Amino acid sequence: MDTLAHGLWSYAIFHKKRYVWLAALFGVLPDILSFGILFMLNLVNGSFHNGWPTLDSLPGWLFSAYNFTHSLVMFIAVFALVYLISKKWLWPLAAWAIHILIDIPTHSFGFFPTPFLWPLSDYKFDGISWGTPWFMLANYSALTAVFIIIAHSKAKERALSRKSINPKK
Repeated sequence: MDTLAHGLWSYAIFHKKRYVWLAALFGVLPDILSFGILFMLNLVNGSFHNGWPTLDSLPGWLFSAYNFTHSLVMFIAVFALVYLISKKWLWPLAAWAIHILIDIPTHSFGFFPTPFLWPLSDYKFDGISWGTPWFMLANYSALTAVFIIIAHSKAKERALSRKSINPKK
């Protein structure tokens, strides 16, 4: 799935939590730490181009970063390590796992299938490419519906809150 959609889904899932923005950050970080770095390097070097790059034009570090950031095995290891160090579960980090779970069925063998079992296995699932027009339309339509529901719910909560503060109205 595209990075913006990951951020929006993370926000939607964690919208009632005080750490919603941290969760949204963790929801986009797997893409930022791989393709985002490449994007910035290409911008700085003046070698930015539209469209999907060919695999042989990509630097080797990108594949390593992508494998690490899109692995449930690595997520579990980092999540557990953070707990062992802090003695607290860092729940916003769960948006990273959600990112991976969303990517598994929305990446195809055509371009960067999700290595969710790396480094234990090279198995990847051949899903629907998130860039397929009908999928993009369905995804952003679903996001729009979810955000309308969230906005309606928040408006209802505010109205009930105002009514309980000012019962005469």
